[in-house]
Amino acid sequence: MSTQLLTVVVIAANAVGATMAIPQARKVLRSRRVDGVSPVWAAVSAAVNAAWVPYGVAIGDLGILPVSIVSVMAYLTIAVGICRYGDTPVVDVVARMVVSAVGILILPAAVLVSQGWVAAGVALGLLYGVQLTPAVVAVYRTADVSGVSVATWVIAFTEAALWGVYGFGRADAGLLSLAASGMFMASLVLARLMVRRPRRDRSTDVMPAGLGLSPA
Repeated sequence: MSTQLLTVVVIAANAVGATMAIPQARKVLRSRRVDGVSPVWAAVSAAVNAAWVPYGVAIGDLGILPVSIVSVMAYLTIAVGICRYGDTPVVDVVARMVVSAVGILILPAAVLVSQGWVAAGVALGLLYGVQLTPAVVAVYRTADVSGVSVATWVIAFTEAALWGVYGFGRADAGLLSLAASGMFMASLVLARLMVRRPRRDRSTDVMPAGLGLSPA
């Protein structure tokens, strides 16, 4: 794959990935509804996206940095919205998010120490599926998914596919594993939303129809 094509793909992946969590963050803040939105997903997503920053610097691939940084900010915004507008006591929600964020980084940190940055990247890629699991579980456990942004998950699928193309061109096993897990998990969420999503309430669902990533 040519350098020019890779450049176009990584730019597209950054552009798409940077907007993945923004529809969900905007919807939470504007509608003040967090039904079906997982606080663990928001916290884990912020943590995993943050971990891609030192990985990109270490392997000399700065192309994955912009989307990671923007995604961290978006997921933190979602987390704040969940704390503010959710029914669960803030202390309990924050505790769950902190424990989840710290816990998810133990594996790549251990792999980094024992195997180095390349293996750590593979671990981060595989963790993308873990990162999205709370969100998948949340939409399948709740009957009301009106708080979940369809746009975020369409973007998540598209972004994962783009990172897969970019990862293939650079022979980056971490990005390839990220792409596979991301496309699979996003498909699960979209399938659920198509089946269970109620009719839009125009007085509250201000976003049209409703994902750092980022590389995660």
